[in-house]
Amino acid sequence: MPALVDRVRRRAFVLAAIAIAAAFVFGWRAGVSLTISAAVVIFSFLALEKLIERLVPQQKRPDARSLWPLLLVTVASFTLLGVVLWRWKGFDPIAGAVGLSVVVLAVIPELWERKSQERG
Repeated sequence: MPALVDRVRRRAFVLAAIAIAAAFVFGWRAGVSLTISAAVVIFSFLALEKLIERLVPQQKRPDARSLWPLLLVTVASFTLLGVVLWRWKGFDPIAGAVGLSVVVLAVIPELWERKSQERG
């Protein structure tokens, strides 16, 4: 499982970098909107990765205090996104949606690989 998470993480960073560069071609607002949204999703994915690292090797219930920082980072990033959506009138919703889908797009090749292994 950790190898899968590593591949998805690397792919998410590469996709985010490409998408951010492309968004800035369309304009600074699109670039900033996509960057903010991608950062929120990537931070949440990194928090999930740390949670998996803590749960999988030990196969026991982790100390609840050790999970709070991960949950706080995720809540803070979504709160920041909410503030940006609420206050910044220049937020580009299409670029924001693309930014939010970066991790999903990074997972899709893993699903294709799994389906091809099941068939063959």
